Amino acid sequence: MQHYSERLLLHVKRAEQATQAAKEAAVREVGITAAQQAVLAVLSDNPGINPAELAQRCGVTQQTMNGLLSRMELRGFVRRAPHPLHASLVEIKLTAPGRAVFEESDALVDRLEQRLTDGLSAAEVALMRDLLGRVTENAARVMAQAN
Repeated sequence: MQHYSERLLLHVKRAEQATQAAKEAAVREVGITAAQQAVLAVLSDNPGINPAELAQRCGVTQQTMNGLLSRMELRGFVRRAPHPLHASLVEIKLTAPGRAVFEESDALVDRLEQRLTDGLSAAEVALMRDLLGRVTENAARVMAQAN
């Protein structure tokens, strides 16, 4: 059996904690949190998404998403409105100020990622994305089998 300090799960957790802390520090420059930046990023590619789908894509609960959206709506970054065809559904869109903050924060995150991958080749970065994606898919299969 492998010593706990050599397990992949420990290294993934440490990498996640370190990269999230670095992202928090980077986006703080534009006055938002990493969670808010994730919301803005998903909305930038998915205008009109519903809150449940947005929560799922950001990896948070619907309750957490509602709190995030309320704070972001107060700051004028997002707008919630009834769906034009299905009044019982809510859609969320970026506002112009939200788009501007997203673009600023996305540039900061891009620079951070470049710094975090310094010394890695493009092939190594691509391999890391592939390997982590496969581990994620395996974890999803394990969870599906457990349910």
